Amino acid sequence: MAYEEKTDWLPDDPINEDDVNRWEKGIKDAHTDLAAHKNDMNNPHNTTKAQVGLGNVDNVQQASKAEFNEHNNDSKRHITSTEREEWNAKETPGGAQEKADKAEVNAKAYTDAFAERRDNPNQVTKAQVGLGNVDNVKQASQTDFNLHLNDNTVHISKSERKKWNGAQLTKLTGDEGKRTKIPDGTDILTLPTGFYYAVGSVIVNNPVEGDTAWYNYDVVEGEQGRKSIVAYQSWGVTMWIGMIHTDSLFRGWKQIVTTELLNTVRNELDNHVNDKSNPHSVTKTQIGLGNVDNVKQETPAGAQEKADKALNLSKQYTNNTAFISRPINSITDANDMSLPPGTYRLDTNYMNENPTLQNQFPSNDNRTGLLVVYPSANKWATRQDWFSISTKTLFSRVATNSTEYSEWFVVETAEGSQSKANKALADAKNYIDTNYTNQKLTILTGTDAIQDARTGGNEYPKGLTFMDIGQGNTTGYPLGYGIIKNEKYSDYRFAQYFYGTGNESSSYFDSTGTWIRHWWSGSGWTAWQKISGFVHTNIGTTGKQLLKKGEQQKILFNRKIKDSHNAFDIKNNRFICPNSGMFLVNAGLYVENVQRYANFEMEIYLNGKIYKNISHYRNSPASPSDSSQFNVGVYGAATVPADTGDYIEIYLYVGYDGDVPRYITDNSGWYNYFDVTEIGGRNYPRF
Repeated sequence: MAYEEKTDWLPDDPINEDDVNRWEKGIKDAHTDLAAHKNDMNNPHNTTKAQVGLGNVDNVQQASKAEFNEHNNDSKRHITSTEREEWNAKETPGGAQEKADKAEVNAKAYTDAFAERRDNPNQVTKAQVGLGNVDNVKQASQTDFNLHLNDNTVHISKSERKKWNGAQLTKLTGDEGKRTKIPDGTDILTLPTGFYYAVGSVIVNNPVEGDTAWYNYDVVEGEQGRKSIVAYQSWGVTMWIGMIHTDSLFRGWKQIVTTELLNTVRNELDNHVNDKSNPHSVTKTQIGLGNVDNVKQETPAGAQEKADKALNLSKQYTNNTAFISRPINSITDANDMSLPPGTYRLDTNYMNENPTLQNQFPSNDNRTGLLVVYPSANKWATRQDWFSISTKTLFSRVATNSTEYSEWFVVETAEGSQSKANKALADAKNYIDTNYTNQKLTILTGTDAIQDARTGGNEYPKGLTFMDIGQGNTTGYPLGYGIIKNEKYSDYRFAQYFYGTGNESSSYFDSTGTWIRHWWSGSGWTAWQKISGFVHTNIGTTGKQLLKKGEQQKILFNRKIKDSHNAFDIKNNRFICPNSGMFLVNAGLYVENVQRYANFEMEIYLNGKIYKNISHYRNSPASPSDSSQFNVGVYGAATVPADTGDYIEIYLYVGYDGDVPRYITDNSGWYNYFDVTEIGGRNYPRF
């Protein structure tokens, strides 16, 4: 009989022989059923290939392990990872990261779904069904395997491998096969092997400095620093070649001579050879005829003909250029540039009848007078005088550009000029005597001049005085030479000005400006304070700068846009204060970034130490992505008190997630800039 379980046991129920027999019978039946189930090889649980982890395996003939190993070990038809890496080098870091992220997401999703499955009660494994060595991947059929094995398109031959492994790996052009554009300010001599182009005027060491034409450059490097460079001017189809010899010694540019240039030179030589007009200025003495007069024999008739012609030309020239009297009232337009030279008399009636002509002369003096037209080398009346008979006044005007006359101006007589000069002198003397005395304005010279800036203010005379400070003075003036103006009312009311008098050229460009200090009896001189000639700089960047992850790094500002006092050191990327004062520092950076967590902090450094944090950008996007690229602007400003010789730099801390590198972009000065403006001439004490 079948086993029947009892489920209504009570705590005090006795256990008899029938209960024990029933239990033994149940155990035996269970063992019997289990043995039968174990021996059932017809898949009693209807287990599927998916439940044993082989859902991707097709029910087709498989390639044997031996066949697979033989094909897998065929190094001639397969490529190595190194070869694949070299041939597929065009994959971007962003693209690779995107694929890796996608693979990670897919793997996690598959793993999570697999872990939650409970539809295989016996947890049957592929090893238990005799397939422990089979991977859970879709298998290629024998037919597919044979087709792949014999496919010469996807496999490479031994000769192809040898050819590709021996190929040159250096990129000579951009990815699109075109020349690479050189950034502004690049020195041609520093370029590596490749093909480039740029406008000649923005490149250092161009064959023609300042040339605004487009240039192409071919650069090939050699050993021991040697390099050959070929430069082509695109517009003029002109070529130069330059050589950098051993140890990077540049040998200069040599222009390549073309057939066109040779033909030009040849034509000029042929023209010179065929020139029978004595191009070398050979003299009669050089050919042995020094005693022969250079005259030509002439017949009487020929001589008379030439004489008549000369007479007629002389008459014509005289009529056109000679300073002679012309007929009265013989002009209608005084502004006519072709009027023959001479003297023209115009009377009142004639002028009244011709108001247009009358309006061409000075008002109130345009009735009766003499118009004098002077001859000029180009036969144009470039000067006219008008003598007004009624007022006895002489006027003059000139042609400003050979097409029109200037306004009339009065020509002063010697007597009138002297009278005005005498009056001006008397007025000047009276003004000086009235407003300036030795107590009010004195130039201190010789032993009266105080050359030592340390001399106390009580030693100076009262009033307004001037002194010259000689070159190289090191006693305490702002510059080595200049002019001192003293405004002293008393020992308690004394201001002293220093004027730098550099000519802003050569090495004196930073020797201008005005400083002031004050004297107070009992406490002495105050510090010099600058009040004009403040320094200012505008510095940019060239090219891109790689930003190191997790580091505080100096920004390599190296392109001067404006530098009033040449105070910026592009080699060390720092501003060096030419004098003590208060400086306004502005900085901006444009950073290449992707949609990942990023933290950028920009600081001003003073003498190598952090002074102020002027900008802080932090972003943690909700949907991080290495392929979504956007640029970040980091901008800020602060005032910095500094002394002469102190230096100011810009640093940036860079933190971010992921492996995509960050760069300072190669944008122009309106994106990446380092501006310094002196706004005060004194570094006040710190408390």
